[in-house]
Amino acid sequence: MSTAIQTEVRIKSVNVTDEAIVAQLADGRIVSVPLEWSWRLTDATPEQRTRWEIIGEGQGVHWPEIDEDLSVDGFLRGTPAKRPARKEMQVLLDASSLIDLERGRPLSFSDLDAMLRDRHARLILTMTNVVEFGACAAKTGDFLALRRELQQIEQLPIGYLREGGITRSELEEAVAAFNEHREFAPINPYVRRWDETLVLEGLSPAHMLVNERLDDFVFMLLKRGALSPTDRRWDMRLKQQFKEDRGLPPEVRKAIQKNFPVALGRHLKQHSISFPEGMVNQLAEWIYDDPRRCPGHRLAYDVRQELMNNLTETVNENDISDIAHVGAVPYVDAITMDRNTAALCRGVAKRLTKMNPAINYEERIFASLEELLDAKF
Repeated sequence: MSTAIQTEVRIKSVNVTDEAIVAQLADGRIVSVPLEWSWRLTDATPEQRTRWEIIGEGQGVHWPEIDEDLSVDGFLRGTPAKRPARKEMQVLLDASSLIDLERGRPLSFSDLDAMLRDRHARLILTMTNVVEFGACAAKTGDFLALRRELQQIEQLPIGYLREGGITRSELEEAVAAFNEHREFAPINPYVRRWDETLVLEGLSPAHMLVNERLDDFVFMLLKRGALSPTDRRWDMRLKQQFKEDRGLPPEVRKAIQKNFPVALGRHLKQHSISFPEGMVNQLAEWIYDDPRRCPGHRLAYDVRQELMNNLTETVNENDISDIAHVGAVPYVDAITMDRNTAALCRGVAKRLTKMNPAINYEERIFASLEELLDAKF
């Protein structure tokens, strides 16, 4: 009668070539797997591949610089590790940046197209940047040129973000999370078509239309006079609200956190979100305690309060447009805005980062397209 003593297989050393990952086992065997089985080692430099550590007593190998681990079992019976899908970058340009592109500065639409595709990124269109771009171009009266420019934009890798619906969607989620005693779940402000950015939720009135281009939708608005200065009633209401708020006593105006429940209650009513009036203060405290809850609404609120308290700063149409995009910052990877608004937004973002280091809004904000390109996004 004979007995076989089974010993645990251990790795003694490893070598990574341009084609394979080769392991020498303690029992004398040499085993290898194709290099492409590890996408991290495939992407690593030759130097990084040589800097490995044995895990435990040889149960595996760890490459600390690239955070890769391979076990004995992985060498003997493993399968290739799937490369995670590459995250698509979302780049939101304000109307001024789009106008600069139309004029070929600092680069052309075709150059931007190549850059976006090379970086696996897409240009994000909103109601605000398209309407502002269309209104500015329409002033020249050259509507054929405007059509060409909008068609050029639509040829780029693009996506659509409903900035006007961010506050409503975030508050609806916040109310549900608060009532269910769970954490806030991120919302998705992206929509399928540009005309859906014109409404706060759901389908647009034009949803039955198929194969409509961006320029077709913009020209529908032009025919209705929706791009004319006289139709900018929302801008006028916001400017009037800023004027009234700036007239409040300083001790009231500067109490940003203290005023948040009042603003929250107003927004809940505006968006017809049902919530007990007697519990608004508790909901406001819960939201304000963590900037990741209602991130767009919170950032926009704090920026608006900073602007309101800066009595030397005149609020103009450009400020209103940029403020409309502030709430989108948490949902994009890069955004351009007016220099003054960018400075305000960065200041608030820095304060929010101190509250929670996981928040990195400041590095997403750029005062111009040139600044964004210099950062090599």
